[in-house]
Amino acid sequence: MEYLNVNFLGSEIVVIDCDGEPYVAMRTVVDGMGLAWQPQHRKLTSDQRWGVIKMMMPTNGDAQEVCCIPLRKLFGWLMSISANKVAADKKQTIIRYQQECDDVLWQYWTTGIVNREKILQEMELLKKHQAESEARGSAAGRALYQRKLEKRQLEMQLATINQLDLFQKTA
Repeated sequence: MEYLNVNFLGSEIVVIDCDGEPYVAMRTVVDGMGLAWQPQHRKLTSDQRWGVIKMMMPTNGDAQEVCCIPLRKLFGWLMSISANKVAADKKQTIIRYQQECDDVLWQYWTTGIVNREKILQEMELLKKHQAESEARGSAAGRALYQRKLEKRQLEMQLATINQLDLFQKTA
C-alpha cells in the first residue's frame, strides 16, 4: 500500500492508493477542519454514497485502522459540511470552495462544459463588486452617522434658542 501526504485547501491530508484508485484517510481531513470526528464518522459510514472502506495503515511502528473514501468523493463530502461548524481559520476557505463547486456544477449542467479559469474570473469579479459595495455602504454609514451628529447639534442649538426666547417673553 502506497500513501502520501498532500496539501489540500491549506491542510495536509493522507492519500492512499488502493488497487489503482486514490483514497483519502478521512480522520486527517476532519481533524484538519476542526470538526468532531464521531458525527462525521457516523455520517460517512451510514451512507453507502461515500464508498467508505477501512484500511490498515502503519503509524509509529504500529498498524492502525483508518476510515477512507475515494478521493473523487471527497469534493461532494466537503459540499455537505456546514461552514459554521469548521474551525474559524478554515471557514472562509470552505465557503469559497463550496461557492466554486456551486459555480462548477451550474456551468456543467447549463452548458455541459466546465472552464475553471472562467469560474475563477467570475468569482474574482463578484468579490470585487462585493468589496466596492461594502465600501459604498461604509461611506454611506459614515455619512449617516455624521448627519445624526449634525442633526443632534442643530436640535440642541435650536432648543437653546427657544429657551432664551421663552425667558425673554416672560421677563
